[in-house]
Amino acid sequence: MTLLRRTLLSLLLASTSIQLLAADAPPPAAPNATPASVDTNAAQAARKVARGLVLKSQERLIFTPCRDRNYVNIEDISPKAEVTAQLKELGLTDGTPIYAEFFGEPEGNALLRTRALNFASLDARCYAPRRSTGEWRAAGKGWALTLFENQGTLQQDGQKDVIGDYKVSGQDDNSVDIDLSGQLTAPLRLKRQNCRNTSENGKARMQAWQAELTVNGKKLDGCAWRQ
Repeated sequence: MTLLRRTLLSLLLASTSIQLLAADAPPPAAPNATPASVDTNAAQAARKVARGLVLKSQERLIFTPCRDRNYVNIEDISPKAEVTAQLKELGLTDGTPIYAEFFGEPEGNALLRTRALNFASLDARCYAPRRSTGEWRAAGKGWALTLFENQGTLQQDGQKDVIGDYKVSGQDDNSVDIDLSGQLTAPLRLKRQNCRNTSENGKARMQAWQAELTVNGKKLDGCAWRQ
């Protein structure tokens, strides 16, 4: 039975990798670029994110980095194993992969230690590479805010995009205060707390932060994550 389980797991992982590669074709590599397989190594920096698919087999979590055929085991070193609890709350079950982004660091070539969850979705595919890692992305019903290269861009249904400068005015492990000024004058408050919403295709998603943006005296609630 042990051999059979290992064989089934290997087949499932291989299938997962094929689906992932089909959904997220990498752009041409720049000269001397770091191989895509080092996605997990990028997580060595405290603010870098490991992106890929997570598969649960009994109590074992397995991570397949985006654009990589390899996989590693996950060791959850978050307080009270909250990362594992968050993934299960979202809907992670045995044998069904989901997409996730973690803060953490690799240990050798076979282990990813996860410290915190950034983003997770039941839509089990890697999204196309973003034009930049940026800073933050926050979104709620009818609005979305992107912080990128010292500028914040607010998009609201039926309105023109509004752009302003931003700076972090306060920050600790559980909250971030950001002031936007110029054309877009609005305070943004981020609080570390599970925040669930639904993607355009109806798949459940979870972000690690709740967002509150105040525009012209009106509070806009939503979820936020690091890009």
